Amino acid sequence: MAGKAAPNSAGANMDFKEVKGEPNAPHVEYEQLKVGGGLDPQLYGVLVGVLVGILTLALIWWWTSRKRLGRVVLVCGVSDSGKTSVLGQLVAGKALETVTSMIENRHTWSAEGGSSVDLVDLPGSERVRGPLVEKYGPGSRGILFVVDSSTITKQVRDVAEFLHSILSLPAVASNSPPLMVLCNKQDVGAAKGESVIKSLLEKEIDKVRVSRGNQLAGLEGANNDSVFIGKEGRPFEFAHLRARIDFCEGSSQDGDTMESVRKWLSVVA
Repeated sequence: MAGKAAPNSAGANMDFKEVKGEPNAPHVEYEQLKVGGGLDPQLYGVLVGVLVGILTLALIWWWTSRKRLGRVVLVCGVSDSGKTSVLGQLVAGKALETVTSMIENRHTWSAEGGSSVDLVDLPGSERVRGPLVEKYGPGSRGILFVVDSSTITKQVRDVAEFLHSILSLPAVASNSPPLMVLCNKQDVGAAKGESVIKSLLEKEIDKVRVSRGNQLAGLEGANNDSVFIGKEGRPFEFAHLRARIDFCEGSSQDGDTMESVRKWLSVVA
């Protein structure tokens, strides 16, 4: 009985070795597959070179676009929006007495880091603001548009037309300077919030686009000195513009509420 069991034991050992050795083949194949599936070093180098090239071109474009813009930040808004008082808070730390002016006011504003910009306060009168926007708009580094939050529902058409006239200038649309809409006079009881004002302006600018388009269509040979802003076939939204658009609330009578504007200017500068 014992003599018959020995061969079976050896056979069992032999079988065990064969079974044990079988998984090694797929393991070797897996290792070969892993090595064979790796990225070719030459191809890897080419991809890295292309990526570096793209990043370099992007940096060059960004730098040249900033150099192309001047040091001017436009301070715009219709009459009685509080632009001059806002300018006083930013430059002198106090609200200045508002005086109706037919010319622009220019003051230097310096950030904590040392960069500076020239704040150019444009008259709000419709008669004189157009030529000044065309003069300063194309090279502006940023646009601070001041809105009277307490009268926006009554003045929304004038406000929307003025803002549209700035944004639709070909040079402004091309350079896409950042825009900050300051919802001023939040200390007045009837003041609207920034979300309401943003919605009102979007709806009204959409109407302005339509009316301007119809006017140009009705004038044969008319010289179109503006571009279409937003997306064709869709209601106007600030999000559709290439430029960065920000809204904030504040009061020109309270310097602390101008902090959002100061931070924005620091980034623009």
